Amino acid sequence: MDQNEQTRRWETAQEHYKAAELLLNEGLFKASVTRCYYACFQAMWVAVGSPPFGHWKHVGLMKTFRNGKWTLALVLPTSFAPIYKKLLALYELRLDADYRASSVDQLKALEAFHATKQVLDLVIQYKNP
Repeated sequence: MDQNEQTRRWETAQEHYKAAELLLNEGLFKASVTRCYYACFQAMWVAVGSPPFGHWKHVGLMKTFRNGKWTLALVLPTSFAPIYKKLLALYELRLDADYRASSVDQLKALEAFHATKQVLDLVIQYKNP
């Protein structure tokens, strides 16, 4: 991935994160969860680089991220188990919000928001300026 794409994807991740916060504050919990998920998706893409087969599948991107196969830096995956569990939970919550039309309460939306912050903070440690 070139620098322009990395910048574009990182800016998209930041925009989704800001939108998630606004939606959370307005009580739009399902919409907030969706933006949280896509903020993480774009941030993980920045971390791991271009997909091997032209596009990332959601679980494949999460596994590549968890395994520390990053283009930004050599990352030991041993510390990623807790964040990976949170990403899987966020993925399921997004499915609840977007596909199952299940309710999402404030606590779950807050958990999603905090997990997203962790992912973005982790990526920013290694991201090129």
